[in-house]
Amino acid sequence: MSTTELTGTVDGSNDGGSAAETAAETVAPAASSDNDPLTTPDAEAEDLGVLMWMDPGELVVGINTRTEVRLDAHFVADVRDRGVREPITVRRREDGALVVRKGQRRTLAALKVGLPRVRVFLEPDDDPTEADPQGQIARIVDQLGENHHRSGISDCEEVAAHQELLDLGLSAAQIARQTRTPAARIRQTTRVAASEIAAKAMARYELTLDQAAVISEFDDGTSEGIEAVKALTVCAASEPGRFAHTAQRARNDREDRRLLAEAVEQAVEQGSTVLRTDEAGDADTQAHPAARALTELRPRVEDPQYTRLSAEDHQDCPGHAIAFEVTRHWSSNEPSVEPIAYCLDPDRHGHAPYYERRVSTAEADESKSEDELAAEKEVARVERKRVVEGNKAWDAAVAVRREFVKALLARKSAPNNAALFVATAMATGGHELRKAFESGNQLACALLGVEVPQGWYSGKPNPLLALLDGARAGKSTQVMLAVALAAEEDSLHRSSWRTGHALPNTRAAAYMRALKGWGYTPTHVEELVIDPETPAPGEVENPSDAEGASDTGIGPEGTNAGAVTEPPA
Repeated sequence: MSTTELTGTVDGSNDGGSAAETAAETVAPAASSDNDPLTTPDAEAEDLGVLMWMDPGELVVGINTRTEVRLDAHFVADVRDRGVREPITVRRREDGALVVRKGQRRTLAALKVGLPRVRVFLEPDDDPTEADPQGQIARIVDQLGENHHRSGISDCEEVAAHQELLDLGLSAAQIARQTRTPAARIRQTTRVAASEIAAKAMARYELTLDQAAVISEFDDGTSEGIEAVKALTVCAASEPGRFAHTAQRARNDREDRRLLAEAVEQAVEQGSTVLRTDEAGDADTQAHPAARALTELRPRVEDPQYTRLSAEDHQDCPGHAIAFEVTRHWSSNEPSVEPIAYCLDPDRHGHAPYYERRVSTAEADESKSEDELAAEKEVARVERKRVVEGNKAWDAAVAVRREFVKALLARKSAPNNAALFVATAMATGGHELRKAFESGNQLACALLGVEVPQGWYSGKPNPLLALLDGARAGKSTQVMLAVALAAEEDSLHRSSWRTGHALPNTRAAAYMRALKGWGYTPTHVEELVIDPETPAPGEVENPSDAEGASDTGIGPEGTNAGAVTEPPA
């Protein structure tokens, strides 16, 4: 029971406690009291055991149910800062040594950081010998129960606790330092704590901290942000497997709005007339019903049909106007703003249709009623909106899908049926694989995290060869799988989800089915690649239109209208 310099070794292992229950600054023993049974020298007190100070180097860790010691850096730092607060439970062996029964991690951490003494609770019973089966049974059950019946603090409770610390004046950095919690996690918890709706959604639906942190990311008080929060909350509660897709779609939409706003502002500053685009992706021409895109016009009536009217040639026309749209490159998925030139009144300014139809629109329309014309216009509008929304959903899915493939290829071993997928791709995927080979398997290199070559004939060895140098069968299979998956991924495009482009027997469908079998949750447009007849929610994949989104209790002006209510089943 000395507090001398630490000596000796401690062998064996067991997790007798966690960082939450360890470490308090070492304090002097409490003064004895005649009314304290622990300090009263009678038989009853003897049965309760003894609480005392011990040099951790004098403790012995015997056999334990836990076979692996996990002393993570944050746990050790917590013990270094604040000591061992939860007493280590020990029993006395026949030779007088004190054997740790509960608290092996605390003991080893105390040794690691050089604590001179720790609080120890000596139980009255002796440590059982190997020849005592009943005693060993009790030890094993005791050690299992010590860990099995422990309930850790929930993410929601941690968020609330960190919010209290913030309210008491600690900064996020101070919370991370004093609780010995990774800074990245503190950033998440404090971000969620700062968002009332994210914290309520987390508590209401038992969301993960990651999900709540994403929801808080969009809680910015704007109408767009509120719609994103609604969609994310509903998705997290009802379709958690597609939460990443919904989050990426919301991020894409936010980025699109920013890029469009910058482009419009710049065009207005330059004196250009700008047409806004509607939800179907068309220029809003209500104020200019005669407006037509230059792609539908030729310069003059006397010009031959199919004569192009370029934006450069149209710059000086009084009816010149611009609309903007955001597109994403099929391979990089990076957004860019594309201008679309319009003429506000082609007839007035002497332009003519790009080509003359055999039956004029006016003649064709004469045989139709106004209701029929309006119905046709509405059908066309709905279809355009379906395509626009589907394309946006596909763009979001690309980022999520590729992250899944990266994680899949980062595993130590290939997934089930990987070799069969590669063999089938080699037997049937000629175009996809040939294109990948000719590019130097660039996407495969990117997915595997190695240098991306400029092409197959770059004059340098392909980076994949370094991965294969001395590789065992498992690694070789992973590299082959990366080549096959990347070839299929690179062949997909925005039209892959549309009926008529996706058939159940295509390589694209086989690729999507394989990912689904390996744990990926496709979003609705990706399901259409597998089966074009897959029913989609509301025909259009627009997260903000999801059924039940309005049930989140979020007010229209960015205010919280009350507690989050139950989403649809």
